Amino acid sequence: MMKLLMEDKCYTDICLHGKWFHHDHGETSAYMLGSRQTFELGFMPTTDEELEACLEPIAKSQLLS
Repeated sequence: MMKLLMEDKCYTDICLHGKWFHHDHGETSAYMLGSRQTFELGFMPTTDEELEACLEPIAKSQLLS
């Protein structure tokens, strides 16, 4: 488990189920790269595992679209 740095300009790009997402650390949302569609995460993830857990159901739902 890695903690996300809560500093300006820190971000994580992550690929789940073939969909790429961008999350700015310290925010409660993420967007899908290429579409700029924004998704609310419900809380501010502080670790990579929390971020992945938030985005997993969103990525799965995008497979159906």
